[in-house]
Amino acid sequence: MKKILWDISGAFGDIGVLFPLAVALIAKNGMNPTALFLMAGLFYAASALYFRITMPVQPLKAMSAIAIASGLTFSVINAAGVVMGAILIFIAVTGLSNRLGDLFPVSVIRGIQLGLGAMLVKTSVGLMRPDMAVAGVAAIFLILTITLLRNIPPLIPLLAFGAFLSFQRAAPAIIGPVAMLPAVPSWDNLRLGFTVLVLPQIALTFGNAVVATNETGRLLYGERARLLNLKSIPLSMGIANIVSGLAGGAPLCHGCGGLTAHNKFGATSGKSGLIIGGVLIAFGLLFGHSAVAVVSAFPPGILGALLCYVGVQHALFIRDVLGDKTATFIAVTVGLLGFALGNLTIGFLVGLTIHYGLSGVKKIART
Repeated sequence: MKKILWDISGAFGDIGVLFPLAVALIAKNGMNPTALFLMAGLFYAASALYFRITMPVQPLKAMSAIAIASGLTFSVINAAGVVMGAILIFIAVTGLSNRLGDLFPVSVIRGIQLGLGAMLVKTSVGLMRPDMAVAGVAAIFLILTITLLRNIPPLIPLLAFGAFLSFQRAAPAIIGPVAMLPAVPSWDNLRLGFTVLVLPQIALTFGNAVVATNETGRLLYGERARLLNLKSIPLSMGIANIVSGLAGGAPLCHGCGGLTAHNKFGATSGKSGLIIGGVLIAFGLLFGHSAVAVVSAFPPGILGALLCYVGVQHALFIRDVLGDKTATFIAVTVGLLGFALGNLTIGFLVGLTIHYGLSGVKKIART
């Protein structure tokens, strides 16, 4: 029984990222809620069964942010997911992902993790600010279960507290799914999705969702993450994005921050992925018409507290390069630049430039 509670706790570790993005895509871009949650749930379950650890499933962040800010229609977003999926499958099956991954030094990966951690903490403040009382209670729960009451799965008390408040806040829900129709993209939507959404996302996806996720998995799970590699990760995301895009769901990815979230809250195998996958599938089918109202009733203060903890834990991966001054300088530069500009792509491109620039200088000095 105790192990099941830890699996449940780990299953919901990444809802602080998934839920807010899902609600925004449904409310502002008209995405089909049943398709979004159903595809995310199926991707969670399939990933857990294949990788045998709990792989996170999140809407592609840069793509979602641009789509939400620009008010793009769901048909353009679906088309962009199909294009992104085709690109990811191409780099996986051609071996290009392995060759590109070899170019990323550990210092740059740690910088990506540092920058993403800082971004998660910043996002968490926005979630907690309008719900500070609940956020404070959630923080106390987390501190107690992580430091003193270590035998208690940290998310179980918070999920119970959040469910109690949700029932008080939520309006009566309409039961039933929203009808799903095939989302075959037009040429114009494919072109617009590629230029407006895919191009800004490609580098970030490869750096964060492929290379950094591969490295994070090995740090957290060791030999249990043996099925993670620079081919299997983009292939998994590629297949999921094509299926999700054609079914009307959101563009999806694995992410190194989400991998940390699930693990730190109790996920030790693929069981947590099957649990959250099953919940999302059931939610999409049962509450499709009421998805925004039901999810929005869950206290944002709790989501923010979870996200803040995950952000700090993720940023702390930098500890293993602190003994190397050059690596530390590069990692901090990547992280701080990415955070300050709100763009990890620029951060890790600068980090790669510094790394290979210094390597070139050293080679010249030796000759």
